[in-house]
Amino acid sequence: MWFIIRFIVALYIQKIKPSRHLLDWVFVPYRCMPWDLDANIHMNNVKYLKYLERGRVEHMIHTPWLTEMTSRGFKALIANTEISYVKEIKPFQRFKAETRISSWDEKYIYMEQLFTYRKTVFTAAVIRMAMVNTKTGKRISPRQAFEEILPGVTPPQLPGSAHHLNMLVQAQRTETQAIAASHAAMDDTESGNHNQNAISLKEKTQETTL
Repeated sequence: MWFIIRFIVALYIQKIKPSRHLLDWVFVPYRCMPWDLDANIHMNNVKYLKYLERGRVEHMIHTPWLTEMTSRGFKALIANTEISYVKEIKPFQRFKAETRISSWDEKYIYMEQLFTYRKTVFTAAVIRMAMVNTKTGKRISPRQAFEEILPGVTPPQLPGSAHHLNMLVQAQRTETQAIAASHAAMDDTESGNHNQNAISLKEKTQETTL
């Protein structure tokens, strides 16, 4: 709901017009408030994700991203987020959410996000997003979409962090599939043992009755 209200305020009340290029960094100042804290008296990990999302919303508002996407019937859905908690954010600490589109390829758009204050980096995140056609619900190629949105612009070199995210996701998929398969085999074995025990118990009951 907050994001819908933010769009309405920005576009119809504040009448904000895009002032940054689509590939520019967008900076938004925040402050860590008491309701952002956890038992350790610093910003709760979940709140980091909230401010990351707010940063992406502001990026959409202050660049042509929102207009270009909606006019073409596109939307971007987060596929993966890799976040590093570099330094804790203490109560009332001021920080900036810095957001940019770093690159894209045939499958994904890559965004970089930072929480900083002057030269201090609190958080670094890499987000991988898939593009979807809002009418058909099918995925589309970001490379083809950006040829329409930014004609003649080639995607910047993929940052090392995004490259490592791709490798991490692939490794996770391989490992988790193997784990899921082994757990399924254990479930089948336990189910078979349970059925066998039930049959044995039934046979013993019949023998006792006789």
